[in-house]
Amino acid sequence: MDALASLLSQAATVMLTGMVLVFLFLSLLVGALSLLARFCAPKPAPADPAVTTAAPSPQVLAAISAAIHQHRAIEGTQQ
Repeated sequence: MDALASLLSQAATVMLTGMVLVFLFLSLLVGALSLLARFCAPKPAPADPAVTTAAPSPQVLAAISAAIHQHRAIEGTQQ
């Protein structure tokens, strides 16, 4: 009976040692990945205030309006 208690005690010690080592390794891994993500994260590009959107010219608006009108006319006759 004494040998069984000794074996169980040794098994529990080996089990707890393994669990602690795995926990420490995983904790170090998470910490290393967090640091790596913090230092290697892409930097956001600064906004360029000089870029502005211009309104389309009257010729472009006329071409778009004509194309829409023609498309609606063709689609209306096919139905």
